Amino acid sequence: MRFDFSKFLNKPKTIVIKVGSARVSGDKVSVQDFLFDLTSAIRNLRQINISVILVSSGAIAQGKTIQSVASEPSLSEKQALAALGQNRLMNLYEGYFSRANLKIGQILFGKNDIMNEMGRANLKNTFAKLLDWQIIPIVNENDSVSTEELNLGDNDLLSALVSGLVGADMLLILTSVPGFMINETKLDWAKAIDNAMKQKALGPSGPGTGGMATKLRAAEFLLEHGIPTFILPGNENQSIERLFNGENLGTLFWNPNFAKTNPTIEELGNFFFPSKE
Repeated sequence: MRFDFSKFLNKPKTIVIKVGSARVSGDKVSVQDFLFDLTSAIRNLRQINISVILVSSGAIAQGKTIQSVASEPSLSEKQALAALGQNRLMNLYEGYFSRANLKIGQILFGKNDIMNEMGRANLKNTFAKLLDWQIIPIVNENDSVSTEELNLGDNDLLSALVSGLVGADMLLILTSVPGFMINETKLDWAKAIDNAMKQKALGPSGPGTGGMATKLRAAEFLLEHGIPTFILPGNENQSIERLFNGENLGTLFWNPNFAKTNPTIEELGNFFFPSKE
């Protein structure tokens, strides 16, 4: 039986939506259809006073459309590709969102920006002011200067980090599968993530660096802090609207017995940037 989250949640005030590289690269028609659909969904959310933060991968994929590199680029090549592609990625979003009268702003950050009190406070203040101005923050890892080898899993972990940082009410991860699958059957709802589930999670299968494993890791972190995570089929039409209309769509990770809490710097560091020792 489908878990009806609307019975347990008040109307969310802030939602984080994560878009993977595959959704904004590749076949031109598919990218256009997706961005048109995403723009419509965000505009509808804004009309009912729900703020949206967009965490988007795709800078490196966009960079590859400008500069040819080896099939397995080095760290320095990935950084350079990100520098090339980030502007093109933002222009892509600007082209769609501006036609819907949606204003966007760019936020790039990495480990050093969140692992101290001042950096974290500055980030929270920037997010708060952009949302207060009715501007959609579009977030990416600062890939062009990253020394962490772009290890946030195609921004799956970054989207969870942002959700915890701003105290979001929900994270929606848009992907290319129906949800979390176990033996070809979609799991509708889970209150916890166990080792058996983690063993079913696969690695990257597209242009990004993530996969179901990093999505589960992101959901696991937010479970502990009382923030629901939905893994949604972003390749299906109107998936966000259908979810809010009560359709059995995607997989929800949430335990309603866990109150929402703000992660500490230590929790952020231990979870997202574990020691390599």
